[in-house]
Amino acid sequence: MHNLYEAFEKAAGRYSDQTAVVFGQHSIPFRDLKESADRLASGLLKLHLQRGNRVAVMLPNVPHFPITYYALVKLGIQVVPLSIFEKSEEIRHQLEDAEVKGIIFWEGFRSVVQRAAYRLECCRQFVVLGEHAVAGEHRLTDLIEGNPPLSETSDVSGDDTALIVYTSGTTGSPKGAELTHANVLADLEAVAEVLKLSHSDSVVGVIPLYLPLGLNIVMQAFLAHGCRLILVSKFQTGSLFPLIRSQKPTYFIGSPSMYRELLKQADADPSDLASLKACVSFGDAVKEEIMETFENRFHVPILESYGLTEASPLVSINSPNRDRRPGSIGLPLKGIELKIINDSGHEVRPGQVGEIVVQGPTVMKGYLNRPEATKEAVRNGWLHTGDMARLDESGYGFIVVRKKNIIVKSGFSIYPKEVEKFISAHPAVQDAVVVGLPDPIMGEEIYACIVLKEGMSATQEEIIAYTKERMAAYKCPKSVFFAASLPKGPTGKLLRGDVRKMTADFMKIPLSNGI
Repeated sequence: MHNLYEAFEKAAGRYSDQTAVVFGQHSIPFRDLKESADRLASGLLKLHLQRGNRVAVMLPNVPHFPITYYALVKLGIQVVPLSIFEKSEEIRHQLEDAEVKGIIFWEGFRSVVQRAAYRLECCRQFVVLGEHAVAGEHRLTDLIEGNPPLSETSDVSGDDTALIVYTSGTTGSPKGAELTHANVLADLEAVAEVLKLSHSDSVVGVIPLYLPLGLNIVMQAFLAHGCRLILVSKFQTGSLFPLIRSQKPTYFIGSPSMYRELLKQADADPSDLASLKACVSFGDAVKEEIMETFENRFHVPILESYGLTEASPLVSINSPNRDRRPGSIGLPLKGIELKIINDSGHEVRPGQVGEIVVQGPTVMKGYLNRPEATKEAVRNGWLHTGDMARLDESGYGFIVVRKKNIIVKSGFSIYPKEVEKFISAHPAVQDAVVVGLPDPIMGEEIYACIVLKEGMSATQEEIIAYTKERMAAYKCPKSVFFAASLPKGPTGKLLRGDVRKMTADFMKIPLSNGI
């Protein structure tokens, strides 16, 4: 297979009568999903959208997402997935930076899209999913229903860019990571091998499809192997258990916060999840307490994983067929090399902390229009992730902290996750996040943002005394900020930058340049 459409086309031909997508009461077989994508490709071609163009997609988790995606890659168009939660200014930067020729969106996002694309010369075609189209728009369903299936597939090679995914970035504007067809194919095939996917498998598609994990793994890896994609537009525990009970998926992919919320569903019967072979977790580490409670209650293993956009995105995972290490990101996927290096670029011994660097077929082509940023991120073929970790003697990785989040206090390097682990052990603490804020004497000082368990209480003095009993004094927080909740992204991933700003505002500590 040379490109992503061919992978989908092969599965659609082999499993044509089998269900590809389930959404509510609707079931769409592979045959119909492919025909709809081919019809849409024909319609988009009439709008003069063609190979080499870039088109943005801003759709929720509905069947029209895979239809749209496969129509675009069939034409050799580079897809720019947009977060459905972003505001106009954020979207405008991406549309302008990628010089998109058009945007395909749900009508509920119209006002955001209109403001984002206002007087943007490059973006000329607007395709809307909905009942009504305003002046200058084309209805997506009209393009599908009003055109014959396109038989020809653009001659796209593995080295051609398939996706441009904008990363949140640590400083400055988000950068567009260019992922090639070969990048994504390598990642989805490696994941499929670890999970041993077959056409009898199915997955709950609750992770937003605009995210690399949702698009490349949840959607493409499963569909490319004839699996059933059960789409869910919004994560709600009350409706999720009945859905799993009725549809009987074999895999669930979610974030640590999702597993914690699932445990809160007191009336859920353990048999509700009996069909699941495994759950995959991504993002932050799953608390050992949550993992143990979840697995004991539902008898389903949680496989922790690690990845980043620039690596298409999964790098490593705990395999259901090998020993798992709680708190570990598992072992690298097939074809991927992972090592830990120090500041001098030399590989460190097992047990020592250093930066994760990654090499392999899933590493991005580079950042769009950012040659210097690309050179900084990918050096001698190795992707520098900025994540600090250690490996054990067996090669299992354990994330310590994002490199940029290391707190340097009076010359001492302090890893927030280490401090957070001790604070979280306090019986009254539900969540704890440690951040470093500017200090005129120490350089940086340590502050903790804490969410208490429902019905429990604790004071700042109590928390600080608790940590001092368990850690070196220089690692203990200077002050504690109690919050009702922690800011998180749409998948439940903690937004550390937002926590830092929130804590700084509460403590009335100015951040230089707003960082």
